This record gives sequence, structure tokens and C-alpha cells, in this order.
Amino acid sequence: MREQPSLHPYSTEMPVMPSATVPTSGSLRVLTAEQSKLSSNPLPKSKVNTHNGKVYYGYYCLMCHGENGDGNGPVGQSYVPKPTDLGSANVTSLTDGQIYAKMLSGKGHAPVMSETVSPDQRWQIVMYVRTFSR
Repeated sequence: MREQPSLHPYSTEMPVMPSATVPTSGSLRVLTAEQSKLSSNPLPKSKVNTHNGKVYYGYYCLMCHGENGDGNGPVGQSYVPKPTDLGSANVTSLTDGQIYAKMLSGKGHAPVMSETVSPDQRWQIVMYVRTFSR
């Protein structure tokens, strides 16, 4: 059990498309630092998207950032540095794209968002994080 195969579905490179083909749906956007400053959430603001963001926040973020997004989650309390307060002015002043980019790069403990959370779910989490504005 010490050595097991590991799958990282959202970090796998897609094969090159044959010439003269046209994609009909989907895309995986990778944000650069400059793009993240300009980017807004591509999902429409709705109760459903915000609710889904709350559900995914509970799965992936709550244990470190806490139920109120204040960085006082049961696991996060043991981290140095402490997880970011998601309702702080430092976070609320960021664009949606900057929040999205920080979820993928993070500080301290390595975030797993890019490997475990689909892009649409990430944007829904960003939408929910906006509810923590203090």
C-alpha cells in the first residue's frame, strides 16, 4: 500500500487535436497572472451556483478556512501560517480571477484544487467565497 498508482485528472495534458477539427464544447482555462487581474466569473450569479459553491467549499475548504471563512477551521488552526481569512479586505478586494488563481497556487500547504476540483466547481467556490465579505 505504500506505492500506489495516482490519478490527477485535471493536471493531465490533453492530446493534440488533429488538424481541421473544431471543438464543439468545453474548455479548460488556465489563468496567467495578468489574465487573473482582468477575469470575472464566467458562471452566472445565481442561487444554485452559490449553493453549489457552499457545498464544494464544505468538501474542499472548510477544514482549513473554517465554516465562516475566517481561517479557524479544525485543521487550519495547526498550520503556520494560518489559513487566510476569506472575508478580509485583502481577499474581498481581489477580482474573481485573482481568487481563482490563488486557489490554484496558494501559500503554505500545497492546495489540491488543480488536481481534484473541476473548473466549474472552482468558480462556484469563488462565488460562495464572495459571501464572506465582512
